[in-house]
Amino acid sequence: MKTRSPVQETRPGRLGILAAACLVACLLAAPLTAQDDAGAQASSPVTAESLGLPKEKTAFTLSLTGALASWGLMLVSFAAATGDAPSEISSALGIAAVAGIMIGPSLGCFYGGCWGRGLLMTGLRVGVSVAAIAYSLENDEADNTAVGVLWLSTLIGSAIYECATVKAAVRKRNAGRLAKQGVKLDVAPFLARRGAGLSVQLSF
Repeated sequence: MKTRSPVQETRPGRLGILAAACLVACLLAAPLTAQDDAGAQASSPVTAESLGLPKEKTAFTLSLTGALASWGLMLVSFAAATGDAPSEISSALGIAAVAGIMIGPSLGCFYGGCWGRGLLMTGLRVGVSVAAIAYSLENDEADNTAVGVLWLSTLIGSAIYECATVKAAVRKRNAGRLAKQGVKLDVAPFLARRGAGLSVQLSF
């Protein structure tokens, strides 16, 4: 008896539309996180990055690249499967794409030291995938299109969420590290003879 899975039931065209939606949403998340950075940097010229801690922009770039590259690789694997490429190549591309979809959006969290958050989101994607495949195999005679759409929506939604919030998570983690080391950033305005300015003090 031939079984079906959410991946098999979701046509490449629908997957392409969802992947494009992921790309657009992640790109729209970039200016939102950039505004958070601008506000944080305006309060003090001394940032966590200048003290050697993980960079928020690097974390965002890793999460965004991991998410988009994995979905792009998934589309390539579908194209290889429907083309003349050997089955071994398409299978290898598919496995790499699935692994990237599970882990890729959390790369920024792992880089920034937010291991709990990264493992939680990766576990969410893995758990939803296992549950969707198990349900599809158990109900192979039923129409599992809704299960496939829900599965893909969860994967794409979690990726968008991580890309949109990874900078804030790394910033919070850096603040906790500075607090543990007893480092404080104090910013105070001062008056000068020809204007005013800000004095930044590092206390240990």
